[in-house]
Amino acid sequence: MARRNGANYRGQQSLEAEIDRHASALSRLAEQALEDDIDSPVCTMVLRSAKSAPAVALAQTQDALAASGVAVKAILTKVDPEQDLHAFFASLSALMPEPNLEAHVRWARNPRLMDAHEQAVYGRELCWTGDAVRRDADKRNRLVLFESGPDAVLRGLQAFKALWAASEPVPARLLDSRAGDDRPNAEAGTKNAPLAALVPPAEGWPLLRH
Repeated sequence: MARRNGANYRGQQSLEAEIDRHASALSRLAEQALEDDIDSPVCTMVLRSAKSAPAVALAQTQDALAASGVAVKAILTKVDPEQDLHAFFASLSALMPEPNLEAHVRWARNPRLMDAHEQAVYGRELCWTGDAVRRDADKRNRLVLFESGPDAVLRGLQAFKALWAASEPVPARLLDSRAGDDRPNAEAGTKNAPLAALVPPAEGWPLLRH
């Protein structure tokens, strides 16, 4: 038991350190946007869920990002639990002069996309690559790779563009943070409709590794 508790503690420390690195990267992006007067700076993220380290860091730095005009586009492979999802959407919305979540978030629900890795591109200098999104959060090997330079950023942007094209809109009922107020009706509507009717599947997309 003591060994397991020790492993859990070290894992939590590792996660907190990772979140701090993402928060530092986002803060640096905000500073650069102001210093260099970058027009419409954008950060892109490929996330397993709204509880991933970059999403947590985004919530911590959203005020600085909003002040510098940084927008974020994200692809999620899990859209639950809804409470975490809505908190993440609130952070995204805070960075938009006129909130339009449909243009800033997509859902990679196709199982053939699950070999893609978590990723974030922080401006023109830094790209992060994490573990494959198909792994359970408690079974990850905590791959953390921060790369700087134009080549790494270009690869990250190209991978994001391909995944974005292969991903699908998040169902409208999940985009509305007030949906929880009418949860029984929303859940009943979802249960009565097949998933294919909610979001049409993507066809012909191969496994993607980056």
